[in-house]
Amino acid sequence: MSTSPRPDASNRSDGVSRAEGAPLQARRAGRIKIQDVARLAQVSPSTVSGVLNEKSNVRPETRQRVLDVIAQLGYTPNIFASNLARRSTKLIGIIVSDLLNPFFAEIAAALDAEARKHGYETFLASTSFHPDKQCAAVRQMLALRVAGVAMMTSENDPEAFSLLKGSGTPAVYLDNNHSAPHIGTVRVDKRHGMFIAVQHLLELGHRKILLIKNSQQDSAEPPLLSHQERQIGFDEALHQYNPKEMDVHVIDEPGDPASAGMRAVERALKQYRFTAVVAINDLVALGAFRALQAAGLQIPQDVSVVGFDNTYLCDFLHPPLTTVATPRADLASNVVSMLLSYIRGDGAPPEPMLPAQMVLRQSTATPQAT
Repeated sequence: MSTSPRPDASNRSDGVSRAEGAPLQARRAGRIKIQDVARLAQVSPSTVSGVLNEKSNVRPETRQRVLDVIAQLGYTPNIFASNLARRSTKLIGIIVSDLLNPFFAEIAAALDAEARKHGYETFLASTSFHPDKQCAAVRQMLALRVAGVAMMTSENDPEAFSLLKGSGTPAVYLDNNHSAPHIGTVRVDKRHGMFIAVQHLLELGHRKILLIKNSQQDSAEPPLLSHQERQIGFDEALHQYNPKEMDVHVIDEPGDPASAGMRAVERALKQYRFTAVVAINDLVALGAFRALQAAGLQIPQDVSVVGFDNTYLCDFLHPPLTTVATPRADLASNVVSMLLSYIRGDGAPPEPMLPAQMVLRQSTATPQAT
C-alpha cells in the first residue's frame, strides 16, 4: 500500500512542522514574542494578550491552548514594553530612602507582597536620602508608566511631588504634608512612638539620658520629617517630668547610622555620665551597642538602650533590643489599598495614622544606684 506524504513532511526537522519551526527558532535565539505564541496557538496577538491579562472574553478551550503554547515556548511577557505601549499598567513603583537600612528593605518587601496579592508587580528605587535622587526616581517611574507610586522615604523633594502631581499618577507618601486629588499620605505616629520610648526609661528611673540623632551629611538639606517628629516626642516626654531632675544630652552624628551611633557613644563617654541611650533608629542603636560593649559597659546593667523601628536586627543583638515598632503589614496594606482606590478612580480615601508600639526586650532595666 502506498502512502501519500504529508504536505509538510519535507519541511519538518526534528519532528517540528513549518508552523512550529519559526517559534522554536525564536526560542533558541531567545527572542520569543507574543506574535510567536499567537502563530503557534492559531489565535490573534490580542487574544494572547487577553489570556495574559485574565480577560473574561476568551473561551476556556482557547485560553488553555494559549497557556499550553506559552508553557511550551517558555514565553515571558515584556512588562516594560507593555507599559510603554499603554497607559494602564500592572506595575507599582516603590521608592525608599536606603536599601541598606532594614527598615526600608522590610517596608519594600511588605509592599511587594501586598501588591502581588492584587495582581501587581513592583519596581524598586532608592534615593540614599538625597532629594535630587528622589526626583530622578520619580522620573524613572513615570517613564515606565507605573500605575502608582509608593513614596516610602524620610526626605520629601518638592520637585518630585510636582512631577507626580502634574502627571496625574496616583501616589501615596509616608508621612508627608503635601496633598493632591490623586496623592495621599499614610502616617505612622512616630511622635507618640518616641514619647512612649522615653516614658519607658523615665518610669524605670532613668534621669541621665543621651539622645543620638543621625541627621543628613549635608547640613543644607532640611531635617528629615520623621526625625523632627521623634524629637518632638522626646521633648514632650521629658516635659511630663520635672526638668530640673533631668540631665539630658543630644549628639547629632551624621553619616552611616551604625558608625554614627558608635562614634556618638565614644564621644559621649568622654564628656557625659548617662544611664540610658535613646537611638533615633535601630541601626544607630546597633552602633551604640558596639561602642558601649567595647568600653566594657554592660547592657542594661550599666546603660539601657532603646531603638526605633523594630527591624529584624533587634532580636539578634545581645541583649535583644527594646525598640518602637512600626507596623509593616498594616502600613503596606493601607498604602496599596489607597493606591488602588486612586487607580480605580474611587476618589480620595481616608488618610490613616498608624500607631507605633513599644516592644520590650532585654536592653532596658532600672538604673544602678550611682
